[in-house]
Amino acid sequence: MLTFDLHQLFRLPWTMPDNGMTWLEPTRQCNITCDACFHTNDPASRKSLEQIEHEIQAMLRLRRCDALLIAGGEPLTHPHIVEITKLVRLYKCKPVIITNGVGLEITLVRELKSAGAYGFTFHIDAHQARPGWKGKSERELNSVRQAYADMLFEVGGLSCSFNVTVFPDTLCDVPAIVEWVAANPDKVQVLTLIAVRMLHQDEPWDYYARGRRINIADSPYLSNVRYRNLTAQNIYDEICKKLPHFRFNAYLSGTVLPLSPKWVIGNHITSKTESYGSTGPKIMELVQNGHHFFTGKYLAYTKPSLTKSVRFLMLLSIIDRELRSTTMRFINAIIHHPVKFFSKLYLQSISVVQPADILPSGETDTCDGCPNKTFWNERLVSACQLEEFMLYGRPMTILPRDHVS
Repeated sequence: MLTFDLHQLFRLPWTMPDNGMTWLEPTRQCNITCDACFHTNDPASRKSLEQIEHEIQAMLRLRRCDALLIAGGEPLTHPHIVEITKLVRLYKCKPVIITNGVGLEITLVRELKSAGAYGFTFHIDAHQARPGWKGKSERELNSVRQAYADMLFEVGGLSCSFNVTVFPDTLCDVPAIVEWVAANPDKVQVLTLIAVRMLHQDEPWDYYARGRRINIADSPYLSNVRYRNLTAQNIYDEICKKLPHFRFNAYLSGTVLPLSPKWVIGNHITSKTESYGSTGPKIMELVQNGHHFFTGKYLAYTKPSLTKSVRFLMLLSIIDRELRSTTMRFINAIIHHPVKFFSKLYLQSISVVQPADILPSGETDTCDGCPNKTFWNERLVSACQLEEFMLYGRPMTILPRDHVS
């Protein structure tokens, strides 16, 4: 089993006021249900364009970012999604639409691209009540992913990403997802695998807000199923079954535990038939700091055309040990099969997110440098905790049941 050491990776320099991404919620309404959703589906939550523009302006005063993630809820249920996309572009951010894709047609993709959309991130997993696909495996859902990837590829020029929430019963399907992603390097740029985190009524905690005990049944965090808490290492083990040379190169740690792998990222170099390995932490450091130096922002998303620079990137292997190993594998492949010299190379990003963990003390270890900050009451809060702010005006306090009041 391969393990990764955060000491050997580049710590992403993302902070509250200076980050790669920010989360914009035009609505909390959704058109399907997901077993691990951390939001309440609220059909009455649709915001006006004036309110959305105010939030964009306020967020960008509080935080520099490369991309604004237009999320929810399901953002495509908002009747003014095209105008929202134009607004985000107007404020010189990359509009990236986070969607389940239900109901998305190619005509709307073209319209959103014309409005300035930079790309789409599709959230598809086996624990969604997706019409016609409930109860299907992640391997079977690869055909749904393929349809969306093909749709974006046909339109062209759009970043294509996929989010998958990984449950204990679908952990074994991670290799099938990774295999599908690696087979589509010309169409898919990013895969993010998110370990499930839900609360269960029988867990040994008491919950408080504003000095009073609360019932978490009022929140969407409660699950009737007690899921085992998967770790980033569990998911990494499954990735390596299909990509044995895949390595992480950057991370965000926890707000409590400095070596907790809350968000780990790797970038592998591949052709359509063979993955040669990954870029290392020095390359990520160079890219992030270089992008910030020239644009004033840390990089979050790239266009598919980046693949044109992959061979040039290999020239930087002199400064990056992991990239040197990757380059040598590519050279050896050419020596044994010279025709591979003409193979087109692609760069794909694979990330693993290990969400909030409750420690034995009751402390919540969340992502330090959270990319998914959103707007609430004239301030930034983590999107995964937004429900707590809306219900209680602040995050919950969690205490072990044997605490002394």
